[in-house]
This record gives sequence, C-alpha cells and structure tokens, in this order.
Amino acid sequence: MGSKTIRIGVDVGGTNTDICAIDETSGALMVYKLPSSLYDQSEAVVSGVKVIADENNFTGEEVSRFMHGTTVATNAILEGRGAKTALITTGGFRDLLEIGRQKRPDLYNLQADKVKTLISRDCRFEISERINYEGNIVRNFDEDELIRIVEAMKAEDVKAAAVMLLNAYLNPENERRIKKILEEKCPDVFLTISSDLSKQFREYERLCGTVINSFVGPEVRKYMDNLKSTLKSIGVENTYINHSNGGLMSIDESMRYPVKTALSGPAAGVVGAQYIIREKTAGAAVRITVDIGGTSTDISLVVDGRFEASDEKTISGYPVRIPSIDISTIGAGGGSIAWIDSGGILKVGPQSAGASPGPACYKQGGEEATITDARVVLGHLNNQVLLGGRLPIEAALSEAAIKRLADRINMDLMETARGIISISNSNIIKEIKNVTVAKGYNPSEFCLVAFGGSGPLHAAELIDEMMIKKALIPKTPGLLAAYGLLTENMRRDFVQTNVMEVSAQCRDILEKQFALLEKEADAWFDEEKIDPEKRSREYFLDMRYKGQNHEIRVPIEKSIISSAEEIRKEFTSAYERLYSFSSDDAVQIVNFGLSAIGDIIYPVIHEEAYDGEDSRKAKTGSRKVYEGNGAYSDYDLYDREKLRNGNVVYGPAIVEQMDSTTIILKGQKATVDQYLNMMIERV
Repeated sequence: MGSKTIRIGVDVGGTNTDICAIDETSGALMVYKLPSSLYDQSEAVVSGVKVIADENNFTGEEVSRFMHGTTVATNAILEGRGAKTALITTGGFRDLLEIGRQKRPDLYNLQADKVKTLISRDCRFEISERINYEGNIVRNFDEDELIRIVEAMKAEDVKAAAVMLLNAYLNPENERRIKKILEEKCPDVFLTISSDLSKQFREYERLCGTVINSFVGPEVRKYMDNLKSTLKSIGVENTYINHSNGGLMSIDESMRYPVKTALSGPAAGVVGAQYIIREKTAGAAVRITVDIGGTSTDISLVVDGRFEASDEKTISGYPVRIPSIDISTIGAGGGSIAWIDSGGILKVGPQSAGASPGPACYKQGGEEATITDARVVLGHLNNQVLLGGRLPIEAALSEAAIKRLADRINMDLMETARGIISISNSNIIKEIKNVTVAKGYNPSEFCLVAFGGSGPLHAAELIDEMMIKKALIPKTPGLLAAYGLLTENMRRDFVQTNVMEVSAQCRDILEKQFALLEKEADAWFDEEKIDPEKRSREYFLDMRYKGQNHEIRVPIEKSIISSAEEIRKEFTSAYERLYSFSSDDAVQIVNFGLSAIGDIIYPVIHEEAYDGEDSRKAKTGSRKVYEGNGAYSDYDLYDREKLRNGNVVYGPAIVEQMDSTTIILKGQKATVDQYLNMMIERV
C-alpha cells in the first residue's frame, strides 16, 4: 500500500479475536478473525495483526493508530487471578470490604455465597487519620505508624496496595502523603489511591474500585508491557486502549487505571453501533443494541444517536464507580453450554466452551453441547466450514453432544436442539426487557441492532418474538467491536461530588465547579498532546430529589448552568421518562461531570450505487432447516459479499459471510442499504 496511513482496531473476546484495519486515504476496510489465545491475549493480537498486514501489503510503520479492546482486567477479576494486595484505610473501616452495603442481591436464595473478599484481613491496615464531611483534616496521620504498616506489608510480601481514606474525595492531602511515602519505601508495589481514581462520595464503592484496580494492576501492567514491546518490534507504536466509557486512553493510562478497562470490549461494540446509527441510518429510530459473541450477550441503548452512560457497575459482585457505557451483560453466546439441572430441566449458559475446547463441532476436544452445535444440527450454520472456510467443523460431533442431552431428558434430538435455541432467546429477551421496559421504553417501537458473531443468527427470532419493528445487521457484524474502535475518540471523564440544592443562589458554585473540571480537562488534553482544534467537552449533572438515595445522570448544555429553572427542567424531563411522574420537591445536584474528548478523523464509509431489488446473483444454493414437529423447510442461501445496495432477500433464507451468519425467517425480508447494512423487517 506504499505510504498510505493505516488505522487498526483489535477486539479480544472470550472466544475470538477480531481485527479491523482501515486505509485512512481510500477508506478501504480490511478484516480478519481468529481464535483468542487462551493464556496470553497478546499472542492472538500480534499474530492477527501480522496476517492482516501481510495479506494487505502494509507494514507496522504505516499504522497511525492501534486501538485495542481487552478483557485482561475482566478475566483477572472473574477468575480471582490478582496480585496479593494490601489495604490502608481510615481507622474503623478495616472491614468495610466485607460489610459492604448489607444488601442481598439474591434475596430469596438462602444458600447464596458472599462475594469473595479480594484482600485477606491480615493485609488490611488501619491508620489514625480523619477528614470530616466538609473536607477538613481533623487528624493527621503519624508517619511512624505508616512505617510500621509498611514493614508489615513487606512481611506479607504484597505486590499491590490500595489506599482509601474517609472523605478523601473532598480532600486528597492525606492520601497523597501516604502515596509519596509508599512510593519511596515500596517502589515495586503497584499502588492506587482512591482520590486518583474517583472524586465521588460513597466510601464502599470507592473502596471496591480502588481495591480492584490494585488487585489486577500487576497482571494488566505485565500484559500491556508485553503488548507494547511486541507491537513495537513490528513497527507499531501509537497504541491506545479502549476505556469502559466508550473512549480511548493511552496505554500508559490503562496501566495506571486498569479497572477502567473492565468493560473495554463491549463498549467498543456499542460505539461502533452508535456510529452506524448516528451517521449512516435514521438514527433516532434505532435504539437497542444486542452484541452476541461466543461467550456473552451485551445489551445497551442508543437514544437519539447517543449511548447511555453509567457511573456505577458491578464487577464480580463488587459495585465500582467508573465512567462507563450502560451495558447489561449475560452469559449467552455461541459457545454457551446446554446442561440439565438437578430437577431435570434443560438450561443454557452462563458457562461457555470458549475458544478452547470450544463447541463440539470445532473438533478441539469439546464434548458438551453449545448453542453453536444446536445451530449446526438445525441447519442454521454451514455444517462443513465456518469463518469463510478457515474453520473446518464436524456436524456429527454436534449431533452426538446434543444426543447425550436428549437422551437424559427423553427428548428427540432435533427438538432438543430447538429447545436450546428457544431457551437462549428467552434469556436474551428477558434482559432486553430489563434494559428497555425498566427504563420506561417500549422495545416494540424501536429497531434492534444485532452484531457480534452470533447476533445476526438471533436477530430475526428476537424481533419476531418481541414484535420489534426492525433489525439492523451491520456490514461486518461479527467485527463491529473492532470496527467501533476505529471510530472512537480519546475520552476521559472528570466527576466531582458536591451536594447542593438547585436554586437561584447556586449559579456561582456551578460556574466555579465546572471551571475546576475544565482546568483538569485542559491538563489532560496537554498530557495526551491533543491539538487544541480537536478538543471538545460534554457536560452532565447527577441529580435527585432531596431525600432520595440515588441519582440519575442528566446531560446538559453549558449555556444553561446559569439558570436553575432550565437545570430543573432537564432533570424533570429525564425523571419523567424513567419513572412516569415528577414532583415539586427540591432538586439536588450530587455530582458535577465533564467528558473531555479528543476528536479523531472518522473512517469514511462510501455509499454504494443502487443496484435494484434483484438479489439472485448473490444466491449460492439452498439448505434444509428444521422448523419443528418433524418438518423441514428449504432456506435459500446467499453470499453477503455479493449483495448490493437495494437488493432484497425474502425469507426463509440464510445469508453467510466470513464473520457471521444471518437468518431471515418466513414472512420477513432483508433490504440492503447504500452502506451495505441489512434491515430485516416483517413483510
């Protein structure tokens, strides 16, 4: 490709690693998909980059940006594979990690286990200091006391340390003094202080985030250092990591704050869907995103072309306050395992066969039936090869795996396979309702955007069962998360707690608080060397009625901060949408927020010339598909690569491509638009 500039996005999932590269000059898109490496994600990442570079004749020196979505931090948390960590906290708060909020997530499960404590009690240390609710230091700590704690930490051979002091979000002075001493005395220990990670109230949530950041820090740093050096060896240097908030951060920042990458992969998919929705389709009509991969399903909303954000997520049972896209995740994907519970009931997931051994049909030693195996048996998937011919499969192994299940519950082989698909769809539908109906939306009114390797397989079934109007299948659905990385900006959120009532007298405080956040944002812009003309800001407030315990996020324009009336109006509108009513009670601002954004040049998506409705040139044959009750139907087969703008495919049909397979049911049709997306709707 000569001197052309290349941008690469790599998303690592539990099953596959997806790679998208784009020529910034011509807009040409290059894609590749390969199984994820089990023990070191970077192996598949670098291997895939080498392949796509060789196949498309470019070198690492021509890569302007390398963007990466990773699950290293997530996996370390879920598997408990973190470093031995110490905690230093205000006297009296040693056991807060175990006490928590005294909530029971499984209220009616009398056998529910408590969340595993990441730090043993002998590694949790109290220090005699106190900062009051106004941020004033009431008691400074004794440095000799801290030195004794340091000696105890060394005796325990800890590899990481977390510091969380009461009310440090208002005044971080004591935390910073502790940090300075620990850096001098324990230079090899990975250190996190809560005030660097979050300036929001609620001590338990700040504690969880700080502990998790340190717990996974050494593991993530090792991975990032290895990735950085390996990429550099092939000429790739400008490396960025996807943030859970849907923006990019430098690889160095990701090593300091690895907890911010906990939802890295799913966030990239939502950003990719947002770009397609906002820029290339009738945006406001498309709102439900469903990303179904090999291991999990991630569901989110895009409202008026913008994803919804959240500041509190639960990671492995711990509530963590990190800026993130509001994504709901369940264990349902192509690799989800079907099993029989103690009552003889067929269940699907959340356990997954992953990339290794994978579904039974992959011939990698997997013996348990998965959703993919059920699709092969029913005829939904090619029974010989997947991934454009690169992945040979054995249908007989799928049949054998499902037959073992069928025999246990005394069911027919094919009906068992249908049952697996039906149960998985029910699980996904339940979560879609949680994401939409629970937030005041009627899902039947919107369009569903289905992506991930398995998303298009489920899309037609989901809209049929939920009576949703349409389903949008992107051009490269199985690679949309990797593509989404190509559309992401540099982004960092700055949030500060300052509880105050919305009134005519709050104008000066509002302006002062946002000015402080803008100063922090400007420092970050300078640190990341973002050109002034590429800098932008988005503002928001977390608000509630006085006396309530939880707040909602309200995006605002900076121009209205001088008007208490306008601020209250925005809050009331958001509250009514969520809860269908409003009140005359006083309104409080809890958190002030600013998103600093370093804009990038978006990939060019060229419009295809209109080709007409006739899709016969893309037809490759037909395949019998089991429909239930002993009946089969002939489904027309189509090659997605040969479908052009305006082409219409009538169901029953199956559209195959390298990264995914799309089912179109009887009574439905799929229309290809000018950007080669497919829109499925009822005839």
